[in-house]
Amino acid sequence: MNLEQAEQIVMSLWSEDAGAWRRYWVPIFQRFAEDLIFDSGLSRGQLVLDIGTGTGVAAFEAARRVKSGGFVFGVDRSKSMLAARGAEPNARLRNVRFFLMDARKLLFPNQIFDVVVSNCGISPAGFRQTVAEVYRVLRKGGTFAYSDWRLKDVQAHRIFSETLQQYRTKNPSKKLSLDRAALATLERFSNREMNFDEQVRELNMVGFKRAEVKTRNYRISLEGIQEYLDMRLKRATLKQELSELPAKKRRELLHALRHELTHFVRGGRFLFDWKVIFVRATKT
Repeated sequence: MNLEQAEQIVMSLWSEDAGAWRRYWVPIFQRFAEDLIFDSGLSRGQLVLDIGTGTGVAAFEAARRVKSGGFVFGVDRSKSMLAARGAEPNARLRNVRFFLMDARKLLFPNQIFDVVVSNCGISPAGFRQTVAEVYRVLRKGGTFAYSDWRLKDVQAHRIFSETLQQYRTKNPSKKLSLDRAALATLERFSNREMNFDEQVRELNMVGFKRAEVKTRNYRISLEGIQEYLDMRLKRATLKQELSELPAKKRRELLHALRHELTHFVRGGRFLFDWKVIFVRATKT
């Protein structure tokens, strides 16, 4: 499977995951977004672009920062993610709009934005094309700030995945086989060919200067191990994995996951650390 095929499959999974994403993951990514917007140095009146906006977490945060004199555009390739953003807490914000758009081919004129941000929203497969487009639409002196993370850097996620590998079906359907291959292809590419050092090199190659990289570690606190399992197992591929296991094997998997993840439970809470990388670069 080539990189383009893998990305197309993963994008379709993202669309299936929109509801679960909003329910379980958005509260965590809200914390990442707040720090990202702080790093970007946004101020009143600026024009901002949020790429890979998903449910709009960072875009709404940016809109509150630039206030009524500024404006924020959020773009994403997933119609389902954009539809799942919800309006209730942000209904009074009149300075943000969302568009279905590919960040690798931005439909904006040159040098229009003061700041471009992305809250874990850049596909590793499209990183080169995306940063070139970001550079094009940024004004001279503009800021590009984004965050990203790797599964291998989050111990709870890594243990979950290693345990799943031991129990998942050895005779997957064609769909599940393709899903697995796509996810594995993108993860390998991300870890080997588009790691954070390579990302900084790509930024320098298109013209960005003074790229600053920092790491933040977040302590995530969930109500219990079941909330963590729900967060993981409600995703499209994991639901497919469970559906293709016989009932007995499914029970064995869930038992094994609870056993392996028990040491993250303290005082009735499920606590784990999540490392996120933040990058900020300037167009000179």
